[in-house]
Amino acid sequence: MNDTNGESARLREDVRRLTAELSELRKKEEFNFALFQYNPNTTIVVDRQGKVVKSNRAKLTSGDRLPKIGDVMYRDYADQHAIDMYEELMSSIRGGHVKSFPQLPYKGKFLTITIAPFSEGAIITSQDITGRVLAERDRTNLIADLRKALDEVETLRGLLPICASCKKIRDDGGYWNTVEEYFSHRSKVDFSHTLCPDCIKMLYPDLWEQMPKHEMKRAK
Repeated sequence: MNDTNGESARLREDVRRLTAELSELRKKEEFNFALFQYNPNTTIVVDRQGKVVKSNRAKLTSGDRLPKIGDVMYRDYADQHAIDMYEELMSSIRGGHVKSFPQLPYKGKFLTITIAPFSEGAIITSQDITGRVLAERDRTNLIADLRKALDEVETLRGLLPICASCKKIRDDGGYWNTVEEYFSHRSKVDFSHTLCPDCIKMLYPDLWEQMPKHEMKRAK
């Protein structure tokens, strides 16, 4: 009788332990499922042959062409990378090493791709960073334009060697340029031509006599 009671107690204890382990396992599975499905980055799971097993919600709602279950990743799907991504995938799975590609061009876009191997294959996550890359390029171009503008300002500072007779300006290369040529090459200034009152008085005295009095005063 005592043996029977002892066996029953052990069975109940085993049942409680197994139930607790199953509960803990279920929680871990739910947690991992949530991590996979609600990861904001598109995620594809492949087996050890590189065949697609499943995709997460971000991939399914991305608007991109979706891989089929059983497609060989980077062979049947996403096969137009500039580098051999299939070999990179297989190398990661065989070696058990994570591989990251921070800025891969692909069909007019820029992607960040990470291949994380595990015992049954690999998890491939990707993020479209096209907007970030283009914004950085715009920023770099803007900085270059600002530096060029500052260089132009520096060029225009200081003493200018100017001919006392024809008023041409000597540049850094020793060449003589007209005022218009010199400043047009070093700034965004456009020139229009006219005559000042003094030149009008010298060249066209009759016209100068007809000028308004205030303009004539400026010429004196």
